[in-house]
Amino acid sequence: MSNPFLDKANLIRVPTSGIKLGMFVAELDRPWLETPFLMQGFVVRHTSEIRKLQEYCDHVFVEKEGRRWGDKKDPFRAGFGLSKRSADGSGESGMQRRAQASGDKNSLLETLNTRPEHPVERSVEEEHPVAHKAFQAAHHTVEGLLEQARLGNAIDTEAAKEVVGDCVDSILRNPHALLWMAKIKHMDYYTMEHCLNVCILAVAFGRHLRLSKEDLVKLGVGGMLHDVGKMRVPSEVLNKPSKLTEEEFALIKTHTEEGRKLLMKSQGSLTVAVDVAYNHHERMDGKGYPRGLFARELSIYSRIIAIVDAFDAMTSDRCYDGARSTLDALKEIYRRRGTQFDEDYSLEFIQLMGPYPPGTIVELANGYVAIVLSSQEKKRHLPMVKLVLDNNKEAIGEEFIDLLDVQRGTLPREWLIRRVLKDGDHGILLENCPVKMAVSTFHTSSEPG
Repeated sequence: MSNPFLDKANLIRVPTSGIKLGMFVAELDRPWLETPFLMQGFVVRHTSEIRKLQEYCDHVFVEKEGRRWGDKKDPFRAGFGLSKRSADGSGESGMQRRAQASGDKNSLLETLNTRPEHPVERSVEEEHPVAHKAFQAAHHTVEGLLEQARLGNAIDTEAAKEVVGDCVDSILRNPHALLWMAKIKHMDYYTMEHCLNVCILAVAFGRHLRLSKEDLVKLGVGGMLHDVGKMRVPSEVLNKPSKLTEEEFALIKTHTEEGRKLLMKSQGSLTVAVDVAYNHHERMDGKGYPRGLFARELSIYSRIIAIVDAFDAMTSDRCYDGARSTLDALKEIYRRRGTQFDEDYSLEFIQLMGPYPPGTIVELANGYVAIVLSSQEKKRHLPMVKLVLDNNKEAIGEEFIDLLDVQRGTLPREWLIRRVLKDGDHGILLENCPVKMAVSTFHTSSEPG
């Protein structure tokens, strides 16, 4: 999307095959919102960004001169960045050698392309009532699991696997129904709902990554049980609304070790759950806790849970902090990619969620208020929505709008989304919206591929 404040005379068009580290990408050959890049203009600092630009664009516009090259040498100079031959003549760049030393293999995109996609099997209309039952059962089960953890008892892992299996089945058929329900949150039940939401988000993300059903169940159980150790932390510390002391924060950090202990004494195959409970606060740069592990030591499960755990926490009202918007949370994940979070998984998660996940309440440019139902993978900024209020903020009957029609030219631009609203704005509470409000008769072409 064109930026009117840019000096176009200082831009040149570069095919994505010619992008090098250090270049400042000012414009794309498509709207920014159709890509996972949240910063509309950025310095290319990671090879994962090059791969993602090549996936989405044929060409980009970059600055000729280096006002934002991060004090690096001219990226247009031959040999800059990933050269064909290294200084030692090995034919490998320093970055490639570091990747090999750290155990990194093919790019995530290359790996994804070897896996079969999970097709959408049902419309949102068909899946919502089934998903609602799975959600309620999982909600009840998580309450029981956390009570077991609070008492220091072994965790009923079979119950966890059963309800997670139902959630996986629903998300495989259509992920939007359960993603809608994961938007319903209450501060007083934060830990319980957070565990359930992380499970749902992780499974939806795993589906996007084309993981097998078996791996999705493992990932979902890991997400559901990742914070069981918090039940062993004193509630007055866990729910303290003001800033924690060093001693109190040290107590909070023990939840990873406590979770590991609880799961280690539980029956059943819980290798992934133990790994996730212990390692979901580790970081790519080795600055996490409890052990300060580096990227090469972290499984894909703990990398995934680290991202979705942070996302759900940031978008929830907590005793010490208010909820951020989806977009702000995704921007934070984008900023922390490569240091706190895995680079490639961060970009894929941003692509999955987009700025308006199912269940988001939005105000349109014409003043109407709507709830997002679903969107196509590469058109996240143009979702299918259900109108709930007119431009006078009066309730209206059921009406569904596909914002892709704006792009098709059959719907005026006044129907585009202006801003995101909070749950409760204008009296709209997502939990009070009947499930039938989330269903429509739109075509399956509006579903993710």
